[in-house]
Amino acid sequence: MSLMPNHPASDYRVFTSRFDREVGWEELDHVLGPLSAQDAETLASSFAEFAAVLPDPLEIPTGRALPTGLELGGPQRAITLLLDQSGSMRGQPMALAAAAIVQAVRKLRSTGCRVEVLGFTTTSWRGGEPRKLWKWRLKPRQPGRLCELLHIIYRHGDDEGTDMSGASIRSMLRPDLPKENVDGEAVAWAAGRLLARPETARTLVVLSDGSPVDDSTQQANGPEYLDAHLQSVLESIRREGQIQIGAIGIGYDVGGWYPESISVQSAADLGPSLSAFIDRLMSVACDSAR
Repeated sequence: MSLMPNHPASDYRVFTSRFDREVGWEELDHVLGPLSAQDAETLASSFAEFAAVLPDPLEIPTGRALPTGLELGGPQRAITLLLDQSGSMRGQPMALAAAAIVQAVRKLRSTGCRVEVLGFTTTSWRGGEPRKLWKWRLKPRQPGRLCELLHIIYRHGDDEGTDMSGASIRSMLRPDLPKENVDGEAVAWAAGRLLARPETARTLVVLSDGSPVDDSTQQANGPEYLDAHLQSVLESIRREGQIQIGAIGIGYDVGGWYPESISVQSAADLGPSLSAFIDRLMSVACDSAR
């Protein structure tokens, strides 16, 4: 499946999308291979840290349908949480982000929202197969994006129960998963999935700890290449007005990209901040609808 953005910048190109992957969390072993003994030990430690900061154990979904927004007397709302899984998020930051996401999913599902949880990274460091192909073709100038996107679905918007599964969280915490981050295409992907949903109100919340980075792409196209594309994608989404978008910067100010945003000092502050930020976004959306 092609992961080309829905809102590409006029000069944004992808050298090849042949190696891009969009997968469910259950498929990560097939994409990344089995964990080494050392990585399995690191994962067990990260999951224990995640469990330690979660107020209640993970629930077992019962299959009982929760009320929709319409049944609660308001518009149907779909919310997507999009998690930056770049290398700097490995370990404790990812465990704390996972705990914050689980709590947000519980709260939002209890109010009837449909909630999707997505992650984005790359399959390899240093460009992987696209960069090898580019070099084999004698390095043409300005090749465009030179890496293998890996987009992961941790929770589908149509899932019933209030919790994500423990297995999906373990996949999110894999120490071999975080690598590079191509934010523009990830935001376009998440937005495209939201637009395909039947709900009339749509919100996208991005959780990120830095600017778009892929060394292979930036070395071949210039340091601002991915940043400019993210700006273009966000401008298109805001101009079309079908999705409310905001972001939380983890130890990083994301206000230059996302006018609706907050920054937290570390992932340890993310839990209550994410819940309060979503409340604020929904309040703004309700005021605008009146």
